[in-house]
Amino acid sequence: MDALAELTAKAEILSLVTEYWNDVDTNWGAGAHMMFTEDGVFGSGPSAFVGREQIKAFYDWRRSRGERVARHLINNPIVSIESRDRATIRYIMTIYAVDGLPVLPINGPNSISDVLEVVVRDWPDGWKIQSKVFTHLFKGQEPTTTMPADLREALLPEGSSQAQS
Repeated sequence: MDALAELTAKAEILSLVTEYWNDVDTNWGAGAHMMFTEDGVFGSGPSAFVGREQIKAFYDWRRSRGERVARHLINNPIVSIESRDRATIRYIMTIYAVDGLPVLPINGPNSISDVLEVVVRDWPDGWKIQSKVFTHLFKGQEPTTTMPADLREALLPEGSSQAQS
């Protein structure tokens, strides 16, 4: 891959990540599932949502809970191109989120995490997220949005445990 193609790919991948979190923050994640591959993974282990249908179910449930203000801030993104059609992006994510309408009080972030995403180029649709995995480093007093295990099991086939965002 020449330098211009690599620079273009890195810009496209960073754009995908920022558009994803913008959709989550300003559109309640209504389009977030479409930014994943068909078999994309959101989370890790038993708490993962696997495939667009499960990811969509999570964000549909999240919207159904009512008003919430959230901002997912990403810092220090590092894009590594592995091949013409595969890359990773690592970044630090800080979440500020509270149920209700603005202006809301907050004492600190809900969480600070390292995030690793594997992205693949899906011709002709561009880059898609194959996996998005969080390593939680700090947890604030305000909880992140977590789907209860019983609801997860009822909504998602073979679902168990919980996922957070």
